[in-house]
Amino acid sequence: MAKIFWPESLPKTLMLNGLSAKSNTSVVRTKMDAGPDKIRRRYTASTKTFKGKMMLDASQRLELEIFYKTVLADGVFRFNFLDPQTLEIAEFRFTENYTENSVDGKFEISMSLERL
Repeated sequence: MAKIFWPESLPKTLMLNGLSAKSNTSVVRTKMDAGPDKIRRRYTASTKTFKGKMMLDASQRLELEIFYKTVLADGVFRFNFLDPQTLEIAEFRFTENYTENSVDGKFEISMSLERL
């Protein structure tokens, strides 16, 4: 597990509405001159990428920004977060910067996270 934990004052996980998840392969395929491809596992554990949203108020948006920029060093470090599908604590990291949209006085935060 990571040493960093998701802030308590932010939503515990991504909203299920609009959530998408993609399992990343750990399989390597090699084309052969003749016959079927050779297939092998590169490693035993594969990652899973989640794309989803959170609704935050202004103070939560600021806390997310501080957490992302200072604690995670612009998303470099891993952190413990609640898996939106299994509701178990797992190790995650950001795969790209999050985006913000203002909706009815709140902030809709879109993010892409990788479960390790």
